[in-house]
Amino acid sequence: MTFNMRVLHFFILIYFVSFSVSAAVGIKHLTVNDHLRQEESEGKKANRLINESSPYLLQHAYNPVDWYSWGDEAFAKAKKENKPIFLSIGYSTCHWCHVMAHESFENEKISALINEYFVAIKVDREQRQDIDSVYMSATQLINGQGGWPMTVFLDHQLRPFHAATYYPPFSIDGRLGLQQVLTKIHELWVEQPETIDEVATNVTAQIMASADDTLEGGVLNKNVNQLAMQQISSVFDDDLGGFSAAPKFPRPGIFSFLNQQSAADKTARTMMKVTLDGMASGGIYDQIAGGFHRYSVDASWQVPHFEKMLYSQALMVMAYDGYYRITPDERYKNIIYETFDFVKDEMRSPQGGFYSALDADSERADKPGERAEGAYYLWRYTELKKILATDEFEFIKKYFHVREQGNIFSDPQDEFTELNIFYIDEEYKNQLLTDQQKKWLASVKQKLNLQRLKRPRPHLDDKVITAWNGMMLAAFAKTSVTFDDKSLLVEAVRTLEYIRKYLYEKESKKLYRQYRPGNIDNSAATLADYVWLIHGLLETYEASKDTQWLSWAFELHQRQNELFLDDSSGAYFESIANDKNLLFRSKSIYDGAIPSANAIALSNLKRLSVLSTDKSRKKVFLSQARKLVSSFATVINQNPAASSMLLSVENQ
Repeated sequence: MTFNMRVLHFFILIYFVSFSVSAAVGIKHLTVNDHLRQEESEGKKANRLINESSPYLLQHAYNPVDWYSWGDEAFAKAKKENKPIFLSIGYSTCHWCHVMAHESFENEKISALINEYFVAIKVDREQRQDIDSVYMSATQLINGQGGWPMTVFLDHQLRPFHAATYYPPFSIDGRLGLQQVLTKIHELWVEQPETIDEVATNVTAQIMASADDTLEGGVLNKNVNQLAMQQISSVFDDDLGGFSAAPKFPRPGIFSFLNQQSAADKTARTMMKVTLDGMASGGIYDQIAGGFHRYSVDASWQVPHFEKMLYSQALMVMAYDGYYRITPDERYKNIIYETFDFVKDEMRSPQGGFYSALDADSERADKPGERAEGAYYLWRYTELKKILATDEFEFIKKYFHVREQGNIFSDPQDEFTELNIFYIDEEYKNQLLTDQQKKWLASVKQKLNLQRLKRPRPHLDDKVITAWNGMMLAAFAKTSVTFDDKSLLVEAVRTLEYIRKYLYEKESKKLYRQYRPGNIDNSAATLADYVWLIHGLLETYEASKDTQWLSWAFELHQRQNELFLDDSSGAYFESIANDKNLLFRSKSIYDGAIPSANAIALSNLKRLSVLSTDKSRKKVFLSQARKLVSSFATVINQNPAASSMLLSVENQ
């Protein structure tokens, strides 16, 4: 055993001792099981979703809608009864999914319409990315934009002919309601089937044509990086950071590209600094307990959409770590460690995996039974004054811009009246705190976090997703090297052990997409699950030099090729070919909230080539990497900024 491995095993021993202590006083999570117990206690009748494992589907298990999960039973019923399919796609921590569920799917009148005229299918987008990808393409084409909840109407060939996102239950203020939509589509289905067939044919042709970003024999333009920088610069917010107007999302693909360019490009460095500083001081970052909300509803990063996703934590840590390596700054290190603390405290399962997400909504402490977005995170002036010492209160009133009438000005739904969210006031953004101010701030965080933990908790989606855990363990492993901190490496190793135990069958070499305690879920792993787990394994190997992780990475890569590789193009399909009902399997290089899986596959290919001791295997990996880039080159040249992650990998 090497010295490094002895040190690592020592840290693992210390970790497990400390974990057993902290677990005893752990947070009492609010999960879908609590919801089901409540519904059952009220004497409600369950529908067939009660037998599903997805927290999102289980949330709808007591709806009066006659829901089906995706599968042959629902498709056969639609054909037999000559009904169109009402497909609803969402996820368990989605605010507007909750709103539509309460307004429409719990409404007896709306549910009766759905049951009479349609076959209703529920899909968890996080469980079935492949289905979501197909119908998101249709929704964006038909509706002009996508989002969740996604509402799609299908014919018997599962072709979409109408799609939108959230509908109110009834038409109001000129906005079409779900009741009217259901009635109109039923009439069209009965009276104008040829129109529906024509629309479904055209929509399907268009989304299938755009499902594959590959073209043979492409070459990246020599100035592709300059073109990407021009595109990114043209949408950059010079004052507030970020790369769009409101709503403003973190862009991890762009962050990776700019970090890669920052060593030699002052403009890239400036864009990253302004953006990272803006997020770190804004309400999108939880100033009390650490961790990032999913996005900001305003342009200044102050008012977030309050979901906390596991992938957000991992990708933001990677962004701050990447910039820290170029421009070391204690503030960025603090953001990373605070985010890790949040993840370990609030998203780590007792067995070692990381849960998926915390909801945006929770029950209001002042109005039991009433749920509201951000209720867990927001503060009234009088509450703060009561909890904190006078000096502490007077300081954070200035530091966090707390106001008696509330400090949230982007409030289109009038949900945040007289409430305060913590964001760092302009006066303090670039000001070093005195020792006394640091003490006040630390005391405030401790007191308010303890107070917050007494509030009703947001719903926790307790499924463990392989891809997102791969991201998280990669973040731990990589930063363990940055900060020479073996305790972070221990976290990565523990997560890998969890995945190997609960999400992987060693004999069959089968990887699963997700796991929930007490629930067997046979959802097949996607390309994203493979590439991010391999990415995490490679980071862990390079941090630990433990060859078991490298061996597993090689093994998984071989299996990835068998399941996803398109030999003709050299690119990867994003899902396996096990669902005959899917209209298409996509091959994409564009980044979204999560970077393109094909871009991470390219990164893995390059690293496996370097780490392989077999010269012939090295050549195979490099050849495959070149072919993958070539297959996407034409599309990348047309819109390089949209493929920023691949460019950052290709430039390494």
